[in-house]
Amino acid sequence: MNQQRTPAKRMSYREWKIRKCLRLARNWVLFLAACGGAVALMATGILWLLPKAHALIAGPVPFAARAYSADGYVCDTDDARLVVVNANLPLESEPAPELAVADDATGEQLETEAAAAYRSMAEAAQAAGVELNLVTGWQDADTRTAAYEARLTAYQTENSRLTGETAAAHTASLQPTASTSEQGTGYCADILSPDCTERSEAFAETRAYEWLTAYAADYGFILRWPEERQSATGMVYAPWHWRYVGVENARAIRESGLSLEEFLALERAKQ
Repeated sequence: MNQQRTPAKRMSYREWKIRKCLRLARNWVLFLAACGGAVALMATGILWLLPKAHALIAGPVPFAARAYSADGYVCDTDDARLVVVNANLPLESEPAPELAVADDATGEQLETEAAAAYRSMAEAAQAAGVELNLVTGWQDADTRTAAYEARLTAYQTENSRLTGETAAAHTASLQPTASTSEQGTGYCADILSPDCTERSEAFAETRAYEWLTAYAADYGFILRWPEERQSATGMVYAPWHWRYVGVENARAIRESGLSLEEFLALERAKQ
């Protein structure tokens, strides 16, 4: 036998009204929950974006050197790390420093103590968002000679009317000869950065140079040929050319504002 379906109970107007109100309330709850989620998401995005927008508008935070007092500093002018090699004080014999790799990316070496200091300095710079690249460290005599001769040839090609003597003298103020180069000591470091890969004064406009100017002394490095001390060093300004002298020496030299030559002359005069 076919079973007859029981006819559905017809809702009363009151029941229909209640169901409609419940459905409307549910929809409002879902809508408000969605709005709340959207607002929370937007708030999170704004809070994440605000500091970045501020940094973009305000620019990068400047690097500032830490305060240093030279009170109590005593300079040992016989400190091997303070050796000066230049046109007036050429090498009497070829140095034989104990070396260590200072930059794994380039494989460049420095004197052992200088290499460890450079590694610490590069790590600190990296933590501040600055990448340092050691492009030239220790060089043997043949490499130093080749570097000078290559620079001389290039300069003579660009200035063919100059005499050989004039060209050689000018080249020596840019690239020392093998016997007048401190690169053989293992204490000199030519440092560049990814945004400036050429040895040029453009490096002075980089964040890497700004960081080095502020903090290199805290790791024992000084700018070897400062722009305002060219008459004392006999060398053209080279913002990429740094020299390891030890932390206390570096801080005292930076505080003095003098070149290495001038600083040592002054310290010897005190003795």
